[in-house]
Parts: sequence; C-alpha cells; structure tokens
Amino acid sequence: MLKRSTRLAVSLFFVPFAPALRALSQASPPPVYSYGPVTDYSAALPNASDVHRFRRGLRYNSPDSSGPELGEQSETVLIGADSVSFRRNPLPFRESDAVAVGIVTGGQAYLSDDKREIYSEFKFAVREILKVPTAHYIQAGDNIDILRRGGAVRLPSGKVIVRSLRDFSMPLVRKRYLLFLKYNSGTEDFDIVTGYQLEGEHTYKLDTLTHSQADSNNELIHPLRDQGENEEQLLNRVKAIEPHNQGES
Repeated sequence: MLKRSTRLAVSLFFVPFAPALRALSQASPPPVYSYGPVTDYSAALPNASDVHRFRRGLRYNSPDSSGPELGEQSETVLIGADSVSFRRNPLPFRESDAVAVGIVTGGQAYLSDDKREIYSEFKFAVREILKVPTAHYIQAGDNIDILRRGGAVRLPSGKVIVRSLRDFSMPLVRKRYLLFLKYNSGTEDFDIVTGYQLEGEHTYKLDTLTHSQADSNNELIHPLRDQGENEEQLLNRVKAIEPHNQGES
C-alpha cells in the first residue's frame, strides 16, 4: 500500500505544470447569476439632500404610484421578464455611449425615491476604453458610477427583499468586466446595457440575450453562459467592429 501511494505521489509531481493549470481552470465552475449586494434598509433610503442621489432614485420610481412602499408586507422575491432581451445585440457597440474594460470595486442597492422599487449602483475602475462617450469624456484610470435596475434590501427585521430581472445579472465586486454602457447626463452615471465577465481563458455573458429550450427553467440563480471565447478573442472582436479611440490598459 505504501509503495503504491509513493508511486502515485511521484506521478502527480511530474504532471506538466501548464497542462495541469489548464485542467484546473477548465474544472472551475462558471460564475452564477447575482441579484447584487444585499444592503441594509437604512443605507438604501433615498436622500433628497443629495441632488445626484435624488435624481437617480427618481429615474427608478415605480410606474404604479398607487402601490405600497416596499416593507414587511412586500413579496420577498419578484422576478420580472424583459421581452426586449430576445432581440438585443450581444455586442451593442454602436448602440452604447461607452465601452470599457475594468474592475468593479464596490456596490450597493438603493430604494427609488418613491420606495417602491430597487436599483443597484456600482463603482467601476476603468482600465481600458474601447469607445469614449462624446458627452462625458472618460479615460483609463477613471472611476465611474454604473447602475442597473433591481437589487436586494434587508429590512430591520432581517427579511431580504429582492427585485430582479432573471435575464440580467448584476456584476460582482472585485471581478473584471467588459461593459457596454449608456450615459445619463442628468445624473452623470452610466446604465449597463450588457457585459461580459472576464476570466482569462473564459468569458461569461452577464445577460441572457437569446433564448432556447435550455433556458426554459425559471430559477433565479443559474450559471452564466460561457461566451466560447477567451478574453483576447472577445476584446479583439469588439475592437474590430469599427474604428474608435482606445485608452491604455
């Protein structure tokens, strides 16, 4: 038994290093859908004295002004569906004001001004610009605010309320992304049009933009789809869409 164990240890020791790393990378599970960071109710409240915060919250007010504010009586999880996603361009370069590569450094959820909806805001450290917005110049090294409808808020009782769109995942803090962004001049921030999580040899779609039989389950937490390209391949394909200004990485 001892001799057999020794032979096994030696054989493992001499496995080529690079192929072993590739095997470990391939064995890693894909990232999963995120509804964003859970934020305490007191920290998520709108702030009328902060002009940008007030305007951002106003943008996400519920179209139904007769509905109750989010609270203990609210449904714990409500998952919306966006039929527009069936027709969305997976690489919406021309439709976006900015296209950038960077790292999400922080994030939290907020209540809309009417306290009937939730939106999430993230800090995005820009590392490379693939398309510079004409209305608001940004460059590598800048930190920008990026927003997306939905999120999770923890009430004082401990109950967590989630408002989300199943096909549109939130980015994760400390992860790298290629993001397609739409600029909001009134609040000096960017909405996420779509994006890709960058993991070296693998890239993963933040959103499900086309559907098949495989997407028929209604579970909120599900694996993100592998794009089928590594970082270099994906970024090169985006850069080839049309001439544009590039920042330094």
